[in-house]
Amino acid sequence: MLIIPPGHAETLHVRRRLTRREIWMLGGVLGTIAVLAVVLVISFASSGPSSKSGCIYATIPAATGAQQVHECGAAARSTCATVLTPGAFTAQAASTLASECRKAGLPVG
Repeated sequence: MLIIPPGHAETLHVRRRLTRREIWMLGGVLGTIAVLAVVLVISFASSGPSSKSGCIYATIPAATGAQQVHECGAAARSTCATVLTPGAFTAQAASTLASECRKAGLPVG
């Protein structure tokens, strides 16, 4: 048998108005949720740089981190020309760079 204070059961069914402080808190929480939703939509909708028009943009993963390659013009053409050279890049890096070179319209190898 539970011991409940007198009148306690009746107060559970009575709705009360929110205080001014509770309304502000609720508004703050809802505002924060709305801002986070907008940030998430923008971050998923916007994309990073992509390879095109003679420029290559690639992220090459490695065991100790990753290397970002952002090259245009002569530097990009030189990198694309050496992609298939043995020992120049690891197999995974060469594959990634070759793909990005093709996207940029640059000759590979």
